[in-house]
Amino acid sequence: MDYYLQITVLPDPEFKATTLMSALFSKLHRTLVSVGQGEIGISFPKADKSPGEVLRLHGSETALNRLMDENWLKGLRDYTEVSKVSSIPDQVQHIQVKRKRPKLTASRLRRAVKRGAISEDQAEELLMEDNKEQIENPYFRLQSQSTNQNFPLFIEQSQPQENSVSGSFNAYGISQTATVPWFP
Repeated sequence: MDYYLQITVLPDPEFKATTLMSALFSKLHRTLVSVGQGEIGISFPKADKSPGEVLRLHGSETALNRLMDENWLKGLRDYTEVSKVSSIPDQVQHIQVKRKRPKLTASRLRRAVKRGAISEDQAEELLMEDNKEQIENPYFRLQSQSTNQNFPLFIEQSQPQENSVSGSFNAYGISQTATVPWFP
């Protein structure tokens, strides 16, 4: 991961930044399925309770240029500012960006009831207990391409560390093991 580029969502009176960032992230995901899966990682340098307005893409110069050669930002160009592909600065730390999942979800519990693993009453009780422990991480509201169901994709960024860990990234640009460079 020697290169990066940043996509900044611009302020807009008609759309919230979170709405535009979710649309941007959805388009990125659909493009990574066909181009760059495994080679491109993401980070959110301005994330707090929301992902923020900046999406940073990390990868080789070739992978990032190949991604940007696709017309995946169509419809969002007026709402975003895209930097050029640049070298990673010399002094960086590294973070892991991964998916955070709630322990229990309504759909998981429905499947457990359907399998006969638990009763409906047990499922309701478990769901009520789990709802006390809300996930506070930034997330995207996405729509599954296979089931058309909406779901939240929670993102967790680790604390910066000195050493990098190599690995591949999924079609969301995240990894359970690999790190990406982290810098202001």
